[in-house]
Amino acid sequence: MVCLSQRSQAKFRMILAILILIAVELVHPTVSCKNETCSQLLRHSLRLTRLMSKRTTELLETYKTSQDFADLICDMQMDNVPVSTVSGQTISQRILSVYTHLKEFLPHMKTVMEQQKDLNPPTNPVAEGLNRMITHVRHIAVRVNCILEILQPNIPIPEPAESPTGIPHAQNIFQQKAYGCIVLTRLQELLSQAVQEQKSLKKGKMCRKSTKNGS
Repeated sequence: MVCLSQRSQAKFRMILAILILIAVELVHPTVSCKNETCSQLLRHSLRLTRLMSKRTTELLETYKTSQDFADLICDMQMDNVPVSTVSGQTISQRILSVYTHLKEFLPHMKTVMEQQKDLNPPTNPVAEGLNRMITHVRHIAVRVNCILEILQPNIPIPEPAESPTGIPHAQNIFQQKAYGCIVLTRLQELLSQAVQEQKSLKKGKMCRKSTKNGS
């Protein structure tokens, strides 16, 4: 019989929890705002955001190791990639900023995924990782949208343009590699901030008050 150390057991339980979370997301691809309370939505969103922040960090490292001159291309400046900075004076404004940026990044993630399929075999780990990540980031955005509807039910939630002007139409191979690295870098920064903003909301009383009020 194989005996696992406490550290190995903890790691196994963490991996199992992550696999269960992913399975739930795949089985229930849509979220109804009416079926969950603010606290439930926040708890599920925070868990998934933490997971995606970690996965984006890992995917970025994989991306860099597969590129020549990774430090050079990843340090380039591109104005057509969404910013990762969360803004707003109130927690509701900052959560709205998280939502808006998540929606803005989705088409850019899809573009990078398609470029990776052209640059490398379609089954390369970056393209496959982005394909899964797009689904999960979309799920996070849906839950954050639900949270916003509960926190500020009488305020319309602005949506980013359906066809963002920042999507590049024609790029050479070097530009595509730089674009992909910058998108992943800023997405990781955004998800890291999204974790902190949701933790702040969890520590505060807004979500709990909204739940008690039945909003």
